[in-house]
Amino acid sequence: MSREAHRRHLLHTLLREKKVNLSSMFDAFSRQEKIWLTSIPRPRAIALLALTQGLASVNIAALGAVAPSLEHELAIGNVAFGLLSAASILTGAVAALPIGILGDRRARVPLLIKLVYMWAAAIAISAVSPDYVFLLVMQMVAGAVGVAVGPVIASLSGDLFPPSWRSRAFGLIVGGELLGAGIGMAVAGTINALGNWRITFVALAAMALILAYLLTKWMHEPTRENMGKLAQNVLIDHDTIASVSAPVGSIKADNQRYLLEDIKKQQIPPVATRILREDPTYWPWLKSARTILSIPSNVIFISASSAGYFYFTGLMAFGVLYLTQRFDLNTMSASLIFVGIGLGGVGGVIASGWLADYLLRRGMITARVWVTGISFLLTIPFFFLALQTSHQWSEITLLFFGAAALGATNPSLDAARLDIMHSRLWGRAEGIRISLRYILEAAAPLAFGWVSEYFPEQSCPLAQCRYGYGLQISFEIFLILLAVATILLLIATHTYPRDVATALFSEQPTRS
Repeated sequence: MSREAHRRHLLHTLLREKKVNLSSMFDAFSRQEKIWLTSIPRPRAIALLALTQGLASVNIAALGAVAPSLEHELAIGNVAFGLLSAASILTGAVAALPIGILGDRRARVPLLIKLVYMWAAAIAISAVSPDYVFLLVMQMVAGAVGVAVGPVIASLSGDLFPPSWRSRAFGLIVGGELLGAGIGMAVAGTINALGNWRITFVALAAMALILAYLLTKWMHEPTRENMGKLAQNVLIDHDTIASVSAPVGSIKADNQRYLLEDIKKQQIPPVATRILREDPTYWPWLKSARTILSIPSNVIFISASSAGYFYFTGLMAFGVLYLTQRFDLNTMSASLIFVGIGLGGVGGVIASGWLADYLLRRGMITARVWVTGISFLLTIPFFFLALQTSHQWSEITLLFFGAAALGATNPSLDAARLDIMHSRLWGRAEGIRISLRYILEAAAPLAFGWVSEYFPEQSCPLAQCRYGYGLQISFEIFLILLAVATILLLIATHTYPRDVATALFSEQPTRS
């Protein structure tokens, strides 16, 4: 047996016996993490990733903004319009799987640029759609590409940002995604009011071409070795093995506390049976999927994320239409109000990302899970009260805070998913998550549309009901999903720490 093979065998033996010196191991992790962070061109990378991440949301938001025009010109109802959004999401769910594989095996920046060009082409062709069926097909293409950028961005983000900074990074990236959706809705609503929905799609395609150029010029492929370097510094040799009895905390901690450092301090052991013993980069897809879905926290995060995005998609698809009906507004005014409400979501994602990382530095290992769960919980009363009030500005204010709480669920959960996954599986893990999420989410526009038509104004039990009663009931009923997500994340507070430890230990055997 070679020295390296003997070292790996001894490592796993010690792990099973829980005798590994976690103190020296995680001190080395933390030192390498700080070196990693200082080498990142953060503002530029975050800005470009945020703009690219927003493609799918821009598409859905634009459809929502031009919904009245589309329904009128193409002679369709809420269900047919819901199918337009659902079809684009469903094709994206299918495309995310192969793109996730490519994201783990090929250069990601060139792949991202190609996807942006494809999205621009599909949106531009949508502008000349002669009928509903043609538009439906082109939206399926645009949806596939817009959703498929997710696994590539997740893989890039994992290599760009160390564990202690990921909530903040994702807060800014997701904030840019929501801001992009708001810009898309504002642009679409304004152009649609001044011109028509076809010119709207042309404008969005032109914006995507500019983004592709900026990615080509300013985005560079990061190394995939960062997580490996963290592990490489702590490969157990004979000297380390001899010191396994060294007391925890014998090495002086620095003033800042990190996720890895607190796992060390609390002596959280990995799950030995789930530690990877080989490089998973070229694993068969089914083997990768089994490994990814065997992580308890990951299954919970996928389920909670799906519930949140289901509700978010319903809001994006019917939000402007609801405001036009509820307050008797034109499309342009409703779009601008909806963008203002959406700014709450932007603030929420940025604030929650920083809050989660702050709590991590204060020693709360499960901070990312708790911040997400509490955000889900707060979303429910804000939206419910907003839908009950009869005062226009009170409703808009409550919707603003509800959007902030709903937006706050995203960045910490995105960071937590990378924390529990081997770095060479990030692309496929995100592809599987996006696929499962969007398969469920694709039903959102149809479900919201069906419920809204099942509860017409005539069915309202009150003496006076405003137009838009059906959509109001839809938004109220599906708040149940956010309650389910809250309960799931409470469970994840018990599974997350060991899953993080397992992912970190799994990085070591892949090094030669």
